[in-house]
Amino acid sequence: MDLVHKLGEKWLWFLGFTAVFAALAGFVFWGTWSTDFAPVMPDCPFMYGPDYAAGVFRGMMANGFFVPADVCKFLGSPYFWQELQYVLALYCAALGMVYFCRGRGLSRLASYGSGLLLAFSGYWCTLFSAGHLGWFQWMTYGVFAFGLADRAVRKGKLRHWLLLGACVAWGSFYQPDLWFMFTVLTGAYFIWCCVRERKFPWKGALVSAAVFFLVGAPSIRGALGGGLAMRDKQIEEGQTVSEKDKATVDERE
Repeated sequence: MDLVHKLGEKWLWFLGFTAVFAALAGFVFWGTWSTDFAPVMPDCPFMYGPDYAAGVFRGMMANGFFVPADVCKFLGSPYFWQELQYVLALYCAALGMVYFCRGRGLSRLASYGSGLLLAFSGYWCTLFSAGHLGWFQWMTYGVFAFGLADRAVRKGKLRHWLLLGACVAWGSFYQPDLWFMFTVLTGAYFIWCCVRERKFPWKGALVSAAVFFLVGAPSIRGALGGGLAMRDKQIEEGQTVSEKDKATVDERE
């Protein structure tokens, strides 16, 4: 009882959730943990040079891409974070679900349980073997957007509007296709919150929009410029390959 009194019930729930999450993560990722090598995954590097951190910093300065989780790239060896970055993203996504559920009035048991179910859903963890880090990086911020939209409309506090714009922007940096779909859903949920609360806090919405465009400017610029050009190139290459395959089949016939 003294421990409960000192820490408070909410912190005990949080620590208990973290302990359960750590145990489940250790089980799911067992056999992949290493500090000196990385598993071979199609969409993720498995070798890093000695100047990795310097290269990351130069890239950030060149394209302006930076999200809070990128701090990990400067904290220790990249081999240490190779698997752990996926786990960290799952943990943040689970906390995002807890944040949303608690805002809607669900109990701590239901909220933390929902967070664990979201984090360890089968489809998510199967993407690890393919190295689809972008999916995980988006979920680090995207899930929080729903809880922030709900609180921003209900409470109208400035920090909620600022974080809402920032989270939506951060989610766009590494998985733009997934981000766009869920941003549409976030916008629809925001409208529903306005209808439910019978108000439209346009000033707060403008603050979120301004933060989004400010933080997400590099991502928007890349999507409208290089991203579209790269996509057109991929389509053109795919058509070229298809034509070559067709020609090969015709020759055989």
